[in-house]
Amino acid sequence: MWTPSESGDWLAIALVGVAGAAIVAGLAIIGGPGAARQENQDAARLQALAVTANALNCYHRGIGLLPEDMQSVRIAIEDSGSPARLAAGCRNAQWQDDPISGEAFEIVPINDRKAQICAVFARPAGRTSGMAYHGSGADYIDLATPRPEAGRFCYTVSLVAEPD
Repeated sequence: MWTPSESGDWLAIALVGVAGAAIVAGLAIIGGPGAARQENQDAARLQALAVTANALNCYHRGIGLLPEDMQSVRIAIEDSGSPARLAAGCRNAQWQDDPISGEAFEIVPINDRKAQICAVFARPAGRTSGMAYHGSGADYIDLATPRPEAGRFCYTVSLVAEPD
């Protein structure tokens, strides 16, 4: 059996130990590949929420108050000739479902100016998580709202904001 006998042997053992500890600490801090996968799924979910928020805004500006049943909103957004799609900035509006579960997002009209759009997220997120997405819909929903814990979370959608 090999035993360290020179100072260089001890240095090599110490460096291997430090490297191993650094790897373990790094995985503990960032959560490993499973956490990265969950973050990517939540980012895709957030992007789909923003796109759907844009569609809700287009429906409200083109047609009017949101109904309780979102199926008629979905149908109007899918029809390229509907008043919802003909509203300013809405030609490319889309209705999206949760890209991970395939389920429709929960959408609740609050009043004639706002609605909530809800999804189940795998991870909590701080103030900066939504800032990476600046596409269609980002003006109608505050994507930087912190999510303090994993699970169901609702964002507020502005139904009256005008496109830039």
